[in-house]
Amino acid sequence: MPCIHCQSEAIVKNGTKTLKTGQVLQQYLCNTCGRRFNERSGTPMARLRAPVATVEMALNARHEGLGVRAAARVVGTSPSSITTWEERSSSHLPAWSPPAGAGGDVTIEGDELYTRVGENLPPRSL
Repeated sequence: MPCIHCQSEAIVKNGTKTLKTGQVLQQYLCNTCGRRFNERSGTPMARLRAPVATVEMALNARHEGLGVRAAARVVGTSPSSITTWEERSSSHLPAWSPPAGAGGDVTIEGDELYTRVGENLPPRSL
């Protein structure tokens, strides 16, 4: 694991940090630039206050087709938090989906999402 600040390989373990959820994060110290970071630094999970399991459940619910508000009700958080988590994870997409090799194509597929807009009225009779 290189330093996220200077990309140096000269890093050492520098203690642990216990989160409110009970999860223990390994801390690191870079001997080159002197900066500290942990195993979440530089990832979409860096500096999250919510438990990783909650974020994972919300993103999975959205992936399965639930709307933002429905996913927020299921997980027990605000819709704006889920939107923020989606934005953070999408900013790291190149790391999860490497480019196609030489002469290859990349195909992206998506499902449709239909949303009712307006009032739910019975059909008008003619």
